[in-house]
Amino acid sequence: MKEKIYITGHRNPDTDSICSTLAYSFLLENRSEYDPQPIRLGEINRETQFVLDYFGVEPPRFKESIKPQVRDFQMDKGITIEESLSLYKALKLMSESGIGNLPVVDEEKHLIGIVSLSDITKSYMDIWDDGILGRSNTTWENIVDVLSATPLTPPENGREFKGKITIYAMHPENIGDHIQEGDIVILGDRYDAQRDAIEKDVSLIILTGGFDMKEEYLEMARKKRITVLSTQFNSFMTARLLPQAAPVELVMSTEDLVVFYEDDTVDEVQAIMGDSRYRSYPVLDHKDHVIGSISRYHLINNSRKKLVLVDHNEKSQSIEDIEDGEIVEIIDHHRVANISTSGPVYFRNEPVGSTSTIIGKIFMEKGLRPPKAIAGLLASAIISDTLLFRSPTATPEDKRVLNILAKIANIDIEKYAMEMFRAGTSLEGVQPEELLNADVKEFLIEGASVRVAQVFTMDLENISGIKEDLFREMEMIRKEKRNDSFFLILTDIFKEVSEVVTTGKYQEELAREFDQKLEENSFVAPGLLSRKKQMLPKIKDAILS
Repeated sequence: MKEKIYITGHRNPDTDSICSTLAYSFLLENRSEYDPQPIRLGEINRETQFVLDYFGVEPPRFKESIKPQVRDFQMDKGITIEESLSLYKALKLMSESGIGNLPVVDEEKHLIGIVSLSDITKSYMDIWDDGILGRSNTTWENIVDVLSATPLTPPENGREFKGKITIYAMHPENIGDHIQEGDIVILGDRYDAQRDAIEKDVSLIILTGGFDMKEEYLEMARKKRITVLSTQFNSFMTARLLPQAAPVELVMSTEDLVVFYEDDTVDEVQAIMGDSRYRSYPVLDHKDHVIGSISRYHLINNSRKKLVLVDHNEKSQSIEDIEDGEIVEIIDHHRVANISTSGPVYFRNEPVGSTSTIIGKIFMEKGLRPPKAIAGLLASAIISDTLLFRSPTATPEDKRVLNILAKIANIDIEKYAMEMFRAGTSLEGVQPEELLNADVKEFLIEGASVRVAQVFTMDLENISGIKEDLFREMEMIRKEKRNDSFFLILTDIFKEVSEVVTTGKYQEELAREFDQKLEENSFVAPGLLSRKKQMLPKIKDAILS
């Protein structure tokens, strides 16, 4: 079985983060020993949703923790039984599978109990007496199975087995009330005993040693709805095996069941296993269906989840508990930041406008042609991150790779870009908190915690009506996140100008770096398009000034 590996972009993902995640997952799926799992750390923005819908691709699964979970174990097969199964069959199944307990499910496959080897062995001392079948809903099928018996009368029309188990070992004149109506009677080839048992209206007659019954007696039994079975076992073995025909519902545990769900973390599992005594534990899905079982063995052999980071290499931008994972690859186009790894990793970082450019190049270097949808995702991300080559981060390499991918995806670059930007920059009905969290990153710059969000639009004037609301929301978020500064870049893509709204420290210093004056907590910055290449260096200079 291939080992799972998780591919993820940064928090508050943009189009490049999502598309590079999906494209690299596809690449790994076709060339490695891993089972790639594309994940995302935040909500999909409007532009990215347009891209996914356009090419008919599902978004990565949302995941907020990388802590090992039960779903990450190579768990044992989920063997379940129904409550009517015989103790005999349950014991046999445990022996053959090496499992110490079995989950019991109802008709809808929901867990209703657990039967363990200790439950069955304990029942020998507590409840295995001559009334065990009478106290349970034991079926004739269970009895036939346990005794390898042959029905001599139609068992499906027989009476319920509500009496005690009795061996007919006396002469009829001496039996007295040892045999009563409804009893389960074990006897051999004595015809007088057979007739007497029928006349006493027992519920079941078991003929041992393979013996038969006269047809006239069988006819009497049929009229009285008495089930007659014949088994090759002798009376001792029959009496010994018969209690094992009782259903597992008689001994199964139904209260305080110890089970785990596939989303439970290893820490939670370890704590619960430490306080319980079982050899294995059922694992349930969100519908309470049993999907497998785990034991302490799985905890011993558990390893940290393997991670591939795309479009970021900064700890504050990655999954919060990243220390619980093992980074094995990083593919990025940003500055090298503060991510640390436990060992050597594959690290590919290039000064291009988009991580998707790098992944597109990897396809080409390996002689692989991405399918139309994957090529479309990569092309969309390059268009988005370079603002169709208006951004100063754009390079000739981005343009070269985009032209190749666009042909595979069968898109007109200019026309498609306009559709994508129009879908992504529409501000109709957008709330301030949505704008501030759609594309935001945190940076640690010269010891200062800086939060930088960017919003692209085709109509910057429409922002003025909600600027005050944006500022109030920014200040609240800054205080909540304990950032020193929060800067919002409102960028008009085609006029190639941005308005920067600021809160916290370094507001005036930043405005001066752009040769502008701060007015009402904002300033206009002509030519500002890139957060990475233009904004971050100015922030650093403002902090140091």
